[in-house]
Amino acid sequence: MAHWFHRNVLKATTNHKFELKHSDPTDATKKLCSDLKTCRNRLLELIKNPNNTSTSVEPAFVAYLSLLYGFMWEVDAEQVGRPNPSKLSNAFVFKWTHTLLGPGTISFADSIYEAANMSMNLGLWFMKHAAMIAAKEDITMNEAKEVHSMLRRAAGVFTFVQTEFLPQLSNPPPLGSDLDPRVINAYVNQCTAEAQEVTVARAVELKHNASLISALANETSKLFLDAANTLRSFKPEISGQWIKYLELKSMFYQSYAYNYCGENLLAMDKCGEAIRALKESEACLVKAKNFCQEYGKTHGPAPRVKPDQHTVFKRLAPLVKRTLDKCERENGLIYHDSVPDEVPALDTKATYGLVSPIDFQMPAHHSLWNLGIYKALTGVVAPQVSKEQDLPPVKEEAIPQSNKEPKNESGCILQ
Repeated sequence: MAHWFHRNVLKATTNHKFELKHSDPTDATKKLCSDLKTCRNRLLELIKNPNNTSTSVEPAFVAYLSLLYGFMWEVDAEQVGRPNPSKLSNAFVFKWTHTLLGPGTISFADSIYEAANMSMNLGLWFMKHAAMIAAKEDITMNEAKEVHSMLRRAAGVFTFVQTEFLPQLSNPPPLGSDLDPRVINAYVNQCTAEAQEVTVARAVELKHNASLISALANETSKLFLDAANTLRSFKPEISGQWIKYLELKSMFYQSYAYNYCGENLLAMDKCGEAIRALKESEACLVKAKNFCQEYGKTHGPAPRVKPDQHTVFKRLAPLVKRTLDKCERENGLIYHDSVPDEVPALDTKATYGLVSPIDFQMPAHHSLWNLGIYKALTGVVAPQVSKEQDLPPVKEEAIPQSNKEPKNESGCILQ
């Protein structure tokens, strides 16, 4: 199954000095702030490159959150269960750009805001890392599993931001920002759907039952459509490119679902219904190609891809035609069924293979944090939020693309 991926750009932020205002610095607080600055800079540098390994990026992310911990949550040795919000949460001002809102920053004096935005960037890095692995010429089974895992982990991080960080923000997230629940929902559904594409491709490779492949493809199509629907309330000029990608993916998998539905109906000697399903598959594929053309002409924050030029897209049309020709030939010779006007219903639930996010857990506080240092910092005065500014896009390492024909059944290339 094809995995051509629409990848939004990384979020930009300003450098941060972690200077505490009006506090009496100690060696311990100086080291904490110095380590925060170093760790943040290193993490931002690592996520620019999708070729880095998760074994280098994830520990850097966890280390940063553990250092930031006391500025998000109370540090109390006797704390049981969920910690209380930190009295130090407004000690620093953080500036971030947002995918659909252009190059201008939005600033909050809120460490939860920082953690949430940095987490969104980690999720984006997982998505880009998955695309990087999948762009290799002859992807192995272990690499396909890693792509699957990275996308599920991205979905888990986005879900964590929504359930754990958003309720703790000092102010509601700006509408249309990356912390807008609609945007996060779109990312969760997109990552889940893209991970499920790997499952569909695997089912095709292993020649699983056509009914299962059809059901999985249908579920995948619905996830992409759900993601598109959550973005429709935004202005087309800011969300149009992303929506077109999600729509074309949804329609492509509808075509895939009806193709395998037709194959399954033929195996059940329901030749007339099979023909109707395959004609619907053809119609969906035409719509998907139209969406591809529209996507290619739509401006947006992501680098453009040409999904209709990828092998799997090219392979689906002749696959549908071969199956339809076979059905019509056998119907003329054997079945003599009438072709119904009504489109056969697709299976609405796959028996297995459905994808769920991999849960992310907030790390414990760093060893530099203790009750003494937390109390010593409670006198910190919140800084003034400075004027907003435009930031240049993050200079990301490009993901190389392969033009080599896949040697597998599905034509699986993830891009």
